[in-house]
Amino acid sequence: MKQYKAVAGPQNISVKKGDTQAAFNLFGDIINREAAGGWAYHSMETITVTETPGCALMALFQPPVSTTYYMLIFERDI
Repeated sequence: MKQYKAVAGPQNISVKKGDTQAAFNLFGDIINREAAGGWAYHSMETITVTETPGCALMALFQPPVSTTYYMLIFERDI
């Protein structure tokens, strides 16, 4: 039987021009950290979360805000 875990990936990545490897390293660091805890990388998925403004009055004037997140999925045997 498998157990799965979803870990949020970096959302907004800023790197110096020509240093795209730094962005890839952020994901690699997460994968290596989870591997050290016994988790094996499975896949990366996206999820879009739509949030409404905090109070009812604000909801009348502000539309819901959608944000897309990257989730790294890990698995291990249990």
